[in-house]
Amino acid sequence: MKIIRRPRPHTFAKGTALTIGNFDGVHSGHAELFRRVVSAAHAQGLVPTVVTLHPHPKEFFNPEFKLDRISTLRDRIIEMKRCGIEQVCILPFNRRMASLAPEAFVQEVLLNQLNAKQVWVGDDFRFGAKRAGDFALLRGLGESNGFEVNDLAEVQTDGSRVSSSNIREALKAGDVAKATHMLGHPLVYSGHIVHGKKLGRTLGFPTMNLRIAGRASALTGILAVWVHGLEPQPLPAVASMGVRPTVEQSDQILLETFIPDWQGNAYGKLLRIEVLAHIRPEQHFDSLDTMVEQMHKDTAKAMAMLDANQPKISNTGC
Repeated sequence: MKIIRRPRPHTFAKGTALTIGNFDGVHSGHAELFRRVVSAAHAQGLVPTVVTLHPHPKEFFNPEFKLDRISTLRDRIIEMKRCGIEQVCILPFNRRMASLAPEAFVQEVLLNQLNAKQVWVGDDFRFGAKRAGDFALLRGLGESNGFEVNDLAEVQTDGSRVSSSNIREALKAGDVAKATHMLGHPLVYSGHIVHGKKLGRTLGFPTMNLRIAGRASALTGILAVWVHGLEPQPLPAVASMGVRPTVEQSDQILLETFIPDWQGNAYGKLLRIEVLAHIRPEQHFDSLDTMVEQMHKDTAKAMAMLDANQPKISNTGC
């Protein structure tokens, strides 16, 4: 997988079949879109490419806005790679990018920088300054500039539209099963384990800490999870996703994971945390003793849930 953060003219000399979007979560609709891009690219000798923007335009225009993210950029890229995408281009969204008229965006970005030959987007796609460009305009510009524009009908599950917004709402409500069904794959957070303040050790719950990039997470609270990457088999665990309101309220989102009866050194290791279920919301406790009592209950509940379910993470397919 090739990651390009600042494309320049002639970076994509071979030509690209691409799609543009945020792709938070990489759900089943995104996966179908990626499959179409990959198939079209291979048929014409092009490079299957995803183009995304950073930061998110909503966060750029409103510094106070915090997008409740489904997944991190790392995990989105992992899913893209599983679907056959070979390049991810991360366009810096700044004032200049935001001011580009639709025609200028096509000429400067799609043609000069990305050498687009095939473009796949949803029929509700908007682009250019003030979102002035729509699908019809993009298709017309493609016809006059030598690239093909294709749309993809929305993907549904159980009669409902699959979208990042619907998945985000399910996670905010703690409905991991519904979110996972729409994603089409387990919800996973990956990263390297970092040192924390080690308070958990003194309380009998040593945790592995994983910082979650982004300003807000759609899923918070106490979770039943599987930990991949420490042993040949996934390990059952209980985790807390949030800002630690009892011991250290902060803006840094942390995923703290406790594996009962496991001893070892996880620092620096790249782990994948697969979420099975949401147990309860994050909450403030009046004392550490009260918090520890609840942690014992949470751990027992998580272990019972995990004992009745098997991990589902896969490293192949899309």
